Amino acid sequence: MKALLAAALFALALAAGAAEEAPQDLALEDGTSAATREWVAARNAETEAQLQRDPRFAAEARRFARIGALAGGDEYLNGGLVHRRLADAAHPLGRWQVRAVTPAARRQVGGAGWRTMLDLDALARREGTRWRFHPGWLNPMCDTTLGPRCVLLLSPDGGDRVVLREFDLKRAAFVADGFRIEQPARTYAHWVDADHLLVASDFGAGSLSDAGYARQSRLWRRGTPLAESRLLFEAPADAVLYIPHAYRASTGRVFVAEVWRQAAGAPEWWQVHPEGRPAEALALPTELVRYHGVIGIAADRLLLMTARATTAPDGRTPWPAGSLLALPLPGQAGAPEAIFTPAADEAVDPIFHLAVADDGLWFGVMKNVSGELWSARRGPDGWQRRRHPLPPHAALKLLSGEVAPSSVLVRTESLLSPPKVEVRSDHADTVTLSRTKPLFDASRYTTEQHFATSRDGTRVPYYVVRPRGHRFDGRAGALVTAYGGFGISFLPAYLSSEFQSDFAWPLLEAGAIHVHANIRGGGEYGPEWHQAAQRRGHPRGIEDLIAVAEDLVRTGAAARDRLAFAGASNGGLLATATAVQRPDLFSAVVADVPITDMLRFHELFTGAVWIDEYGDPRDPGDREVLRSYSPLHNLQAGTRYPRFLLTTSSSDDRVHPGHARRFAQALRRLGQPVWFHESADAGHEGAAALDATARLRAMKAVFLLQALTHE
Repeated sequence: MKALLAAALFALALAAGAAEEAPQDLALEDGTSAATREWVAARNAETEAQLQRDPRFAAEARRFARIGALAGGDEYLNGGLVHRRLADAAHPLGRWQVRAVTPAARRQVGGAGWRTMLDLDALARREGTRWRFHPGWLNPMCDTTLGPRCVLLLSPDGGDRVVLREFDLKRAAFVADGFRIEQPARTYAHWVDADHLLVASDFGAGSLSDAGYARQSRLWRRGTPLAESRLLFEAPADAVLYIPHAYRASTGRVFVAEVWRQAAGAPEWWQVHPEGRPAEALALPTELVRYHGVIGIAADRLLLMTARATTAPDGRTPWPAGSLLALPLPGQAGAPEAIFTPAADEAVDPIFHLAVADDGLWFGVMKNVSGELWSARRGPDGWQRRRHPLPPHAALKLLSGEVAPSSVLVRTESLLSPPKVEVRSDHADTVTLSRTKPLFDASRYTTEQHFATSRDGTRVPYYVVRPRGHRFDGRAGALVTAYGGFGISFLPAYLSSEFQSDFAWPLLEAGAIHVHANIRGGGEYGPEWHQAAQRRGHPRGIEDLIAVAEDLVRTGAAARDRLAFAGASNGGLLATATAVQRPDLFSAVVADVPITDMLRFHELFTGAVWIDEYGDPRDPGDREVLRSYSPLHNLQAGTRYPRFLLTTSSSDDRVHPGHARRFAQALRRLGQPVWFHESADAGHEGAAALDATARLRAMKAVFLLQALTHE
């Protein structure tokens, strides 16, 4: 009875809260309505008139086209092939090219060197759809030890929903009667053998989570309909995300399911058996991080990254959170072994810094954010590590997928040094695939790392890129950038739209400085750095950003009235929440695909996946904290806010564009300065076409230049 009474009171409290905080402008969440389309068109026209008519816009668009051509060539290694999408003015959607790095791959593609497999612009002309493709983790899925076939995932609008098509590397063409799913869905696939795929997708009623991700994986046999595929694994009903993984041991392939449950912290991990045996939960020594908690298999050991501290089998030696461990394969005897245990100022990023190759592990280590490169192999005396020198303040990415090749792809760069991409191995000479020429004269500038002190005494690192003759007289403009969420590190990369550092070039030329802040919520100091700003601790990331901005003013690095901020996605939440909480701090804010309604985020698109990051609005304690910083719920009449540029995409199926639309309309209602722009086909991660991306980035740069020069 007490439980029923408590539930009733909680329901009444939520109902009362809903009555007090009736959300406004919900109609703007309906992107199909004529009224919403008219509102978006009017806002776009206003913003384009303000920014594209600026005399600097055309030059900035050309500048960002040059930067975009650099970014469009990002490489990724999977299945013995280096993949890249190369975009230029003649091919704005890009060309998929491959380069073999193993003998098996060379046999399938006909030799060494770059070979064009697919011209996406030509495909768009043939099919009437501007397909988006960007090589990365699990896409394309190739295994050249099985044959010349790959699985490509293509997005029709830049969103996360994709179609699946089989592709023949030898013919450089789609397989007419091959594996194919033409209904867009959030789909993943792995090769089981040359005639079977393990597929996670939308299989109809009950097969998707509340967040729209697959809950099931099935075994699909060549030549049969997808509807006849056999169920292999089904995540629990409260799962919000299921990611299938595939690794290779000496005895064959090992398939693993990573399951995120709505109320749980760390993921669950299961071994899946394509032959039909029931899935088995993996026996793990502690909780693991997301995405690459199970890194892969090397030396017939299962490699792990821990999310919580634990103790070695001797019962005395501490293994801190963020340790890299090796376990015997499921069903085999043996004790866990440590590969790497981080010091307090060290961390491995699970997304950017892990790759298996040569039957060993390659990993990056951030030491006070500056990257180091290591490899480890198991010998008679345990795991032996080797450090590979990198320049100071390096940003490091290991761009290798799960189909283990004989080497790894390493990308190194810094805020002032362009990227170099190499194929590395412990058994062969390093091969440099690309070395980007500098796009501007970096000798005029310098990079320094500083630390601000946050409200609770935590030291927060941030980089400053400034002219060598910069005077700390409190007069310069400054653009601050940060992310601070989901344990994702904010890497100090060269002219990167992903890390907002592409704005550094035009702003440095205009006399401003660029600031790259590594606040809590990210992974720069390991899982505990993330967990400190997770759920009810999320406001700590906002406090860290405030501390950095105030430190810039205190030291005279920048003027109080000439600070701007740019952030995207979770960084867009950071932008809007900080500007609303401290409207005196920034003069201008760029918020791309922001989250602004923290009381309803879980109801929109993939928002249910984020409950473990932000908290649950249905929980009274979580709701109170979420309400305290939710941008939409803390705007006040009579307060002067910074000028805003809010950008989103109608095809973003990850962060609902309604977040940006409603926040823009709320600011307009208060008579506040706000510009809004919505792209039709940019998805969550930005327009795929080079020209469209350049125009959008140029508008943001012009907005920042106008703000920091007081125009």
